[in-house]
Amino acid sequence: MLHRLHLLGFSAFERSTLGCCVRLAATREPGYVQVADAEQADFLVVDADDVDAVLSASAAGRVGDAVFVGRHAPEGAAAWMPRPMDALLLLRELDAIVAMRAPAAPAARPAMPHALIVDDSEVATRHLAGRLQRLGLPSIAARTSGQALERLARQRFEFVFVDVELGDASELDGLALCRRLRRQPSPGALGAVLVLVSAQHGEIDRVRGALAGADAYLGKPLDDDELTRLVSRPPRAAAPASH
Repeated sequence: MLHRLHLLGFSAFERSTLGCCVRLAATREPGYVQVADAEQADFLVVDADDVDAVLSASAAGRVGDAVFVGRHAPEGAAAWMPRPMDALLLLRELDAIVAMRAPAAPAARPAMPHALIVDDSEVATRHLAGRLQRLGLPSIAARTSGQALERLARQRFEFVFVDVELGDASELDGLALCRRLRRQPSPGALGAVLVLVSAQHGEIDRVRGALAGADAYLGKPLDDDELTRLVSRPPRAAAPASH
């Protein structure tokens, strides 16, 4: 985008110097181009020692859009610079005005919370990950308790979903992993909501999960409404147990 400049006042030599400067500045960022009509200009460059030029800028209500060059600048001027004319300084002043008037960048969206899914079943992992993604909760997976502990050592999560049965490749099953994270919390599990997931979800199973330190217990097949309530209104994560 080229910002349009109009010159008011100045000697023929200064106008020529400024004109060359503006033409060279057309290829930079921000870029500028000289226009003949003040009404079409984004900014004015005004000879502050030329009374008529100052009055013209004032009468047009453009003092706040003008860089004044000379001994004094009227109140409200966008910028001022003394003589002798310095084309590079003028560009720096214009650049500063452009930067100040640029629309503020939208506030960065907060980082989306992430979930860790600990499950030895790829099918079950993809199924849960897809549901969480639709709820605005991206996730990554760990196939074993060892992989889960490695990931939790490097990254913090808001939710950790742990299948109770993790298979023979895992040193710990889901209940033992949950107890481990409560008693010896990894950095990534601090403040995380621990959710046990299992096809066995009777009353006794849920009690065992609570005793292991789980904040919630989901049965398989997953209930969409129950999962949505959990993600939108997560229970407060349990405090780590003392040794």
